[in-house]
Amino acid sequence: MISDLVIVPALAALALIAVATLVGIPTVRKLITVYEAKHELRQGSAGWFRSIGGWSIIAFWLMSTWFIATIIGDWGVSGDLEGAIDRSWLRLRILLEIAVALMESDG
Repeated sequence: MISDLVIVPALAALALIAVATLVGIPTVRKLITVYEAKHELRQGSAGWFRSIGGWSIIAFWLMSTWFIATIIGDWGVSGDLEGAIDRSWLRLRILLEIAVALMESDG
């Protein structure tokens, strides 16, 4: 029989996939808009610069999904949720520094 050590992280991973999909739908729409704008507008035009302004939203979505997935993965391997959360603080600090850099460049 499968133990709770395997079932709980697996259910958390499925919930993460579902929530990330629901949250990511507008993000993917923005990605498609940006991609289409790159092909329809010339670089240097004001419309083109406005169209690439949403890349930080896509990056935040990907970073948050990755961050939560690393906690779930750590939890699944170690079986220690508190330890997985404690070990995630360094990853969170790195992600926040990346997010600040993205926000400054998205201006």
